[in-house]
Amino acid sequence: MEISWYGSRCVRVQAKDGSLLIDPFDPKEVDLRAPSTSDDIVLVSSAVVSSDVIDRAGGAFIIKGPGEYERKGIAIRGMGAFQDSQNGSELGRCTIYKIIADEISLCHLGALGQEKLTPEQLETIGDPDILFIPAGGQGALDAKVAAEIANQIEPKIIIPIGFESSPDKFLKEIGLPAEKMESFKISPKQLPADRTMVVILTK
Repeated sequence: MEISWYGSRCVRVQAKDGSLLIDPFDPKEVDLRAPSTSDDIVLVSSAVVSSDVIDRAGGAFIIKGPGEYERKGIAIRGMGAFQDSQNGSELGRCTIYKIIADEISLCHLGALGQEKLTPEQLETIGDPDILFIPAGGQGALDAKVAAEIANQIEPKIIIPIGFESSPDKFLKEIGLPAEKMESFKISPKQLPADRTMVVILTK
């Protein structure tokens, strides 16, 4: 499996039998270079998404909300969440995605803005190998809350996303060293067994 980050909350997961792109953005709305969208699956965590994003997805299987899905050997479960700490009254609802591909479990928290996860959400998320968490700046979570939620989930690997220029505030809050790389290649045998690893992906 190979994982790449394109800025904001946008992540690509290239698995053995297929690829998925999570939270692609409209380059007209965000000052970032958008990735090509030739993926098999596109996941959208926020209820509001530009029609241009959908148009660029081409023939991809598009998932925009809670439910259970499977395509190209990749299993996906979407669960409801809130984009703010007021039960969605300010920014509305969003979707957390749990993904299983290449015998690795991943969780993408999307546009999450809750100050903590509910017991039901934690039970559904389970024990993911890899967690993508918005870590302040562009996402709804600030660095302190992001670290607290990461500690709630206790994944093997944390990949912070959604930060503007630096993940330093998040790293200070989480208190773990980080490894930086352009893309992250991982197999089940390479997952850390007795420690939590933080990976910073560069755009």
